[in-house]
Amino acid sequence: MSRAFILWILLFVWLFPAVAGAQDAEPAAPRELINYTVQYGDTLYGIAKRYAVSVDDLFSLNELREGAVLGVGEVLLVPPLDGSRFFQYEIKSGDTLYTLARLFGTSQAELIRLNGVAAESLRAGQSILVPHAPTIPPKPGFGFGIHIFVESGAADELAEQAKQLGVNWAKIDVAWSQIEAEQGSADYADLDAFVKALDAAGLKLLLTIFDAPNWSRASYRENMNSALLAYGGPPADLNDFAAFLAQTVARYADIVDAYEIWKAPNLLKYWNVPVYEQPPEETAEGDYGLPDAIALGSAHYAAMLELAYDTVKTHDVDAQVISAGLAPVGFTDNYNSIATDVYLDELLAAGAADYADGIGAIFSASAVPPTLPCCGQPPGVESHYESFIQNYDGLMAHYAAALDKHEVELPLLLTQVGWGTADGANLAVPATGFEWLNYTSQAEQALYVRQAYHLAQEMDALSAMFLYNLNGCAVGDVEACFFSLVDAEGARRPVFAAYEAAPKAASPQ
Repeated sequence: MSRAFILWILLFVWLFPAVAGAQDAEPAAPRELINYTVQYGDTLYGIAKRYAVSVDDLFSLNELREGAVLGVGEVLLVPPLDGSRFFQYEIKSGDTLYTLARLFGTSQAELIRLNGVAAESLRAGQSILVPHAPTIPPKPGFGFGIHIFVESGAADELAEQAKQLGVNWAKIDVAWSQIEAEQGSADYADLDAFVKALDAAGLKLLLTIFDAPNWSRASYRENMNSALLAYGGPPADLNDFAAFLAQTVARYADIVDAYEIWKAPNLLKYWNVPVYEQPPEETAEGDYGLPDAIALGSAHYAAMLELAYDTVKTHDVDAQVISAGLAPVGFTDNYNSIATDVYLDELLAAGAADYADGIGAIFSASAVPPTLPCCGQPPGVESHYESFIQNYDGLMAHYAAALDKHEVELPLLLTQVGWGTADGANLAVPATGFEWLNYTSQAEQALYVRQAYHLAQEMDALSAMFLYNLNGCAVGDVEACFFSLVDAEGARRPVFAAYEAAPKAASPQ
C-alpha cells in the first residue's frame, strides 16, 4: 500500500469523524487544515502539544521523514485552533513568561506546556499560543454601563446599539451651559429624546451634570485671562446650580435613576474659579494677568454636593446621588490640579459621604494592561505607568482603602473607564502629554476592556462601571474619539464586539 494512499485514509478519517449510533444524522462538516510557519525554538513535540495532535499525526499530515529537522520558516499543515479557548499573541520587547501569565490569567508552566518553549527562548515578534482568561459569572446587580454623548437625531440608533451591547445602564453627560445658555431659557429637546429612547430600551440612566453657563459665571469671567476662558467650572452662586438641578430632576422624576454631581472637580479644566488679590489690569494686548489663585479644593465641591443631594432628594427621593469621579492626576499645586488621593482623602474627611449614595471614580488615562500589578514598566509602554492612578488594580485598591479608612460603606462606581488608542481612524493625533494613547493597539484596547470587566466581578466595593464611550468621534470630541467604540469613519472597533461578548448581569442594578 503506497504512502500517499495511507495519508489519504488518515486525512479522511480525521476530517470526517463518525458519530456512533447516529446512522441517520447529517454528515459532519469537514475541518479545514491551516498553515503554521515554524519559528525559532519550535519542536515537533511543542507544535503537537499546541494544536492537540500527536507527533505521528504531524509526521503523516506533512509527509515528514523520521529524524526530520524543522527549519525556521518551514510551513506545516496543522488542525485549526479552538478559537474560544486560545489565540495567538505576538511577543513584544520586554515580555516575560511572568508578565504574560499575569496578563492572560494563566501560569508560566501552562504557557510552557502550550508552546513547548523555555523562558530564555522568547523573542520580540514571535507568536505564542495564550488562553483567554476564564470567565467569572457577573455579580448579581452589577451595573454594566456605556457612556453615550448626546448626538442630535441619533437617539434611537444609539439606544439600539446600547441594547446590542447588552448593558443595563447608560450614562449621559449633561452640560448645563448647553441646555440653559441664556438664564431662564432651557432647551431640553435633544436630552429628552435620549432619555426617552434609552428608557424605552430598558436601561437605567445616570446623568452627569456639569459646566455652568457663562451668565452664571460672569463675575469670574469678566476680567479673566484668555488662556482660561475655554475652561468651565461652577457658578458664582451655587443656588443657580440648585435651581437648574431641581428643574432637571423634576422633569425626569421616576425615569432617571442617578445623578453624578459634576465632573473632575480636582482639575482646573472643570473647576476654574479665579481668585485675584487685587483687580486685574488689562495689558497692552487686551488680556489680563493670570489669577493669583484658583478656588480649587474639596471644601468648595463638598458644599455643592450637599446642596445637590438635598435638591435631588426633594424632587425624586429614589434617585441616587453619586459624587463626581475624580480626574486621575498625580500632582498637587492647588491651581492646576489636586492629586486624586489627596482630594479623595480630604473629601471623605469632610463628610461628603453623608451627601451621596455612591462614590464616583475615573480610570481612563493609561496604557497599562489591567491585569498587571503596580507599578513596573509594562512591555511597549514607555511612560505614564509609574503611579497607582495609571494602574487599574492599584486605583481600585486605593479607593477601597480610602473608603475603609473613613468608614464609608457606600458603593464605588467607575463612572468613566476605558483604554484609548491612536490606531485606526481618529479625529487627530495625540497631543503632547497624551503619548500613552500611542502605546495601545485596537486589539489591546478590546482585550483590556474585557479583562477589566472580568476583574471587576472580584472587587467587593465596585458596583458599576461605565465604559467610555460609544460615540465620541461622531460628536466631534477629539479626546473622546480615541476611546470611542465607533471610530471616526463610522466603523466599529474591536472593542465593540469585546464588550458585547463580555458576560453581563441578567438584571439591572
